[in-house]
Amino acid sequence: MPVRPDDSLDADVIPLAREGVPASDIARRLGVTPNRIHAVLARLRRQGAEFPPVRLGAPCRKQGARLTRLNSDLREGLEPHAIARGMSVKEMALRLLDIVIRDGLVDAILDDTGDQNDRP
Repeated sequence: MPVRPDDSLDADVIPLAREGVPASDIARRLGVTPNRIHAVLARLRRQGAEFPPVRLGAPCRKQGARLTRLNSDLREGLEPHAIARGMSVKEMALRLLDIVIRDGLVDAILDDTGDQNDRP
């Protein structure tokens, strides 16, 4: 059975690409990599969509460990909070991690769980 391409970004990518927004900027706005944007655009072009050439734009933030996947339980838990704030689930997760690390809350959160497996 053929795998159906992931078209979940199409509706967000198409108008930005038509405006000539650089791939790295589109990627940053949508929380994905520029390579993913280029792959989406290539697939859409093969399907007959027309876009002006997409500029590379400024490099994305420094590469390193990236939050790329959230399991369905985490997504479901964060989704109502993200929607209430007009954010994507990924943006919400990254914001939470940023605040936890910035404010030094990692140990406080893990110690409050009472789960001994969380301790180093």
